[in-house]
Amino acid sequence: MSQNRKYKYYDEYGQPVDEYGRAINPKTGRTYEEEANADDSPRRPSGQYRKRAHTSNWEPQEIEERPREPRQQRTPPRKKKRKKRGSVIKKISVVLVLIVALVIADICHLLTLYTYDDTDESSLAANTQNGIMTIALFGVDTRENDASSGTRADAIMLMSVDPKRKSIKLTSLMRDSLVDVPGHGQTKLCHAYGYGGPQMMMQTINEDFDMNVKEYMVVDFAEMASIIDAVGGVTVTLTDDEVKETNKYIDEYCWKTLGIPTQRIEGSGEQKLNGIQAMTYGRIRKGNTGGDWKRAERQSVVLNQVFSKATSNPITLLKFLNGLMPNVTSSMSKMDFVYMGLTTIVHGMPKMSHIRLPLDNEWQYGTTSSGASVIRFNDSVLASHLHSYIYDDIDPTKNSD
Repeated sequence: MSQNRKYKYYDEYGQPVDEYGRAINPKTGRTYEEEANADDSPRRPSGQYRKRAHTSNWEPQEIEERPREPRQQRTPPRKKKRKKRGSVIKKISVVLVLIVALVIADICHLLTLYTYDDTDESSLAANTQNGIMTIALFGVDTRENDASSGTRADAIMLMSVDPKRKSIKLTSLMRDSLVDVPGHGQTKLCHAYGYGGPQMMMQTINEDFDMNVKEYMVVDFAEMASIIDAVGGVTVTLTDDEVKETNKYIDEYCWKTLGIPTQRIEGSGEQKLNGIQAMTYGRIRKGNTGGDWKRAERQSVVLNQVFSKATSNPITLLKFLNGLMPNVTSSMSKMDFVYMGLTTIVHGMPKMSHIRLPLDNEWQYGTTSSGASVIRFNDSVLASHLHSYIYDDIDPTKNSD
């Protein structure tokens, strides 16, 4: 052994020990026990054993290990959540695409149901004024399935679609109004339809009231019942005379036209009417029910409710159109219908309004040379009200005395 010894004590194997015989780590100069008990000392590897000093018998001593802290559980990766969320969005997108496809298919089918009159090749888009589309609406009773001539228009209206103001304005013109019918002199407005169909009717309206209407829609009143039923009927308030006169026409329509049991209205007051009841209610004008004047009001009540219900949700609207279009004859092409529909929808669901012309206190009853009862009025005054209502958005009924 070397004479230059660093430590004072050594065991029999030449390993340094302290005065108590405890083995010393030559690298640190501390005993292994001190290192094991010190917090900042490096641990001896687990499973290591050491010998006791001053003895030939070795006794293993296992160094105590510190307890390990449990590992924190990791949160599930976000990618899985994103995958699930993406899957749900994808399914919703597929459903929406299918719904849109079905709606488009149904609309395309609807445009094949009406009767197209291609006599006038003008386009609705080319005949708008200030962005407002005005179309003539005629309600006729075509029991012989001829909407072009040989009958009279029971309902005469102008429908003005104003996309910018989000409105649809209906203007009722009195069927007994005394007007100049081109080539036929002064007679009732409704007679113009019988003389030359919707084209003669539009010409009469344009010349007498300074309008430029070139498109029309004719609806068969005989089929209005199914259209009204498609939106669930209407609710109106009836007088005793209106009930009596309506039931008379209901009996005639049910027994003679349809061959089914009658569907009479039970009583006066507020009543919910089905299609047949509402259709006949909107057509009566005799038997102390107010004549043509009140009939226009009744038609307005029915039509406003029908349009309001039809536009309440897409499903009801499609039902309404499926009932309406097979009973329509129109000069509007398929592209005209698409143009009007898209232009209206882009600006939001329109609100409905209605007036009747001539106004109260601006007309009087009269008779023709043949003794027919007519309504006389000033054509220029009526035309002024019509233009103000359609193009200036001024309701003449609120400014009249």
